[in-house]
Amino acid sequence: MASLSLEHINTITAKQESLWGTVSITLSEAINRQATLSSPLVTLLPLSELDNAFTGKRVYGIATLQTTTAYTLIIALESASATVLADIAAGGDGSSPSEEVDEGILQVLQQVLFVIANGLAQSLANITNNECNVLQVESHYDVLEPPVEWLTQDNLIRMDSVLHVDGSPIGALTVIGDERFALWLAGENAESEPASAGEQTTPFQNIEEIGSASAQPFVPLEQAAAQPLPTGIELILDVPLELTVELGRKRMFIKEVLELTVGSIVELDRVAGEPVDVLVNGRIMARGEVVVIEDNFGIRITEIINPQEQLVEISRRAVA
Repeated sequence: MASLSLEHINTITAKQESLWGTVSITLSEAINRQATLSSPLVTLLPLSELDNAFTGKRVYGIATLQTTTAYTLIIALESASATVLADIAAGGDGSSPSEEVDEGILQVLQQVLFVIANGLAQSLANITNNECNVLQVESHYDVLEPPVEWLTQDNLIRMDSVLHVDGSPIGALTVIGDERFALWLAGENAESEPASAGEQTTPFQNIEEIGSASAQPFVPLEQAAAQPLPTGIELILDVPLELTVELGRKRMFIKEVLELTVGSIVELDRVAGEPVDVLVNGRIMARGEVVVIEDNFGIRITEIINPQEQLVEISRRAVA
């Protein structure tokens, strides 16, 4: 893997306006106020200097983004900035924030951090022309600790911006990523480069290598059973995956979420009787209809989405 250089930092700096612009729009929609992020600054941060750069407790989220591979980012706010933002997100004007970050404040900020992460994902998708989704965001109020996967790397990328709400500065918003993420954002895309002679290659096939079979949305069951699996797939057959059935979605402001009570009705974006989505590790794999099996709900699969392509994608993610 290439090392971060000044050229990479300059390339990432040139993308900051687009990056923070999308986050500003997403956050504004969520808190129903005009949020802007200005004065972006990109710096190289040695992992050994992380403790010195961020002393004391603060609110931060560990966000996992899935794009060409999975990347972990830290989204950090100073405590004073976090409580003001939480007050605004909860419907206040930010003039009387809580003096400390308690469980209720952290719950509000969990939603805010997810909104920011979602804005980052949308922006990164636009910048890199790659699909990017938020898998999860874990909120913390503690001394900042690097994720375990960062410990094998020497350098991190730090991106700072000043958050304003209705023109008033709230404080600094910091996003930190590891060297792999920085190189990807800079356009290195080292993970997708073909291996040169003598290098170890992946045992799994690329989508292009599968041939015309990937273009067929449906495969008869008797044919599917006879088709060989991609080379090396047996290596990951015992890898656990999370299967989720999604009935529908609804985009809501944080204020609306906090107003939910027992008996509240949330209208979803799906018509009654329409097939539901079946997702594996957050990626849609099939569609089906809800059935009742004795006392439990179940799902009857009615459509498989590009089975060969999805199988290769699972293989790639499992070894990423």
